[in-house]
Amino acid sequence: MQQPKATFLDRLSYALAALFALDRLLKLIAVRHFFHRPLPPTPQPWPTVSLLQPITRDASDLPNALRTRTKLDYPATIQHVLICDASDEESQAIVSSFLTEFPALQVKVILVSLEDTFATSDTTDTSDTTDTLVATKIKKIQAALPSATGEVLCFVDDDVSLRPHSLNMLIPYLFQPGVGVAFGLPCFTNWQTIWSSLVSGLINAHMVLSFVALSYLADPFRINGHIFAFRRSVFLEIGGLDGLEQYIDDEYEIARRVRMHHLRTIQTPLVYDIDNALPTRKDYSKQFKRWFVMPRQAMMPSLTPAERVVASLSSISLPIPSVIAMLTLLTRRRAAIVALGTTLTLFGTAYALCEKQYLLRTTPRHRWLLLPIVALWSPVQIIWTLLLNNEVEWRGQRLRLLRGGKVEIVK
Repeated sequence: MQQPKATFLDRLSYALAALFALDRLLKLIAVRHFFHRPLPPTPQPWPTVSLLQPITRDASDLPNALRTRTKLDYPATIQHVLICDASDEESQAIVSSFLTEFPALQVKVILVSLEDTFATSDTTDTSDTTDTLVATKIKKIQAALPSATGEVLCFVDDDVSLRPHSLNMLIPYLFQPGVGVAFGLPCFTNWQTIWSSLVSGLINAHMVLSFVALSYLADPFRINGHIFAFRRSVFLEIGGLDGLEQYIDDEYEIARRVRMHHLRTIQTPLVYDIDNALPTRKDYSKQFKRWFVMPRQAMMPSLTPAERVVASLSSISLPIPSVIAMLTLLTRRRAAIVALGTTLTLFGTAYALCEKQYLLRTTPRHRWLLLPIVALWSPVQIIWTLLLNNEVEWRGQRLRLLRGGKVEIVK
């Protein structure tokens, strides 16, 4: 006869597996519905677009990312605004070669000096003065805005490779009533190292499922900042990006500003590729900590109780495989082993379905061996990271992230 404790642990294992199955089923239903909805009516005529593209030093595979933007099949004029650091000769050389290769493009190159990308404000610390970092990307964009002529302003990071129909899919949403900003869904495509592969697997396994499900529960309270777009009139109405240089988490601040003006943030079915190169474990750890500590400090304190519930619902299943794995190690019971096998099978099946039908990219076969680590270890690492201090490394600076999104440089 089984002991009551053993019976409870067996039931717990099966219950967790069932909860994970229900979560994946509901999210896959939401994703299927999301990607099969008809697109909004196309604007007539199609608006002109300024593609503002801030470029940072050592961007991953920049030449390829730029070339993908020449293949956009958008039916109206695209102005390419490329923004480089004045001191970054390597990026400027890549841009110069790009312009030589595609002389017919309408391109404006903006050089921003290093001094223009930072500012200081007075705060208090042990030395009575502390520099406050200004978000480099935001300052670069602000420097380039006067040169942008398009009716739509579209902002694209330097590691983003756009697919030919990207603008055709993104821009119609901007012309729906009450829409402030529209953005897409990332597909991470760098599998060169174990560390890049772990991040690519984590994002591709969870981002589509979680962000799409979240959009059915509430208007997104942060955007994916790799690519997002505004109608120029709306952008000016909300004050552009003025003041956002004070905040480290501009993706949340942009969404909050849009919502403060009673406009909507819209998740669109646009999928784009991200080349996220992480050569070493140290690079992986730095990025992992920044990704999860940043929203903890900048976004979570500002969310309403209802928004926190929504955020929790979209990620509630993330640690379930890890919990079942722990039960398996501790109990060695058949129920836990079956639950773990079922959960990993569901994880892999959902991953494969999203890749084949929606991301339209394929994980290399030898990198599939890392997916159990993504399923079992990454959630534990996320929880551990959220318990760490609020200091991160970003763009060569060590930063202390304050509650509310402001930052201090750690000397």
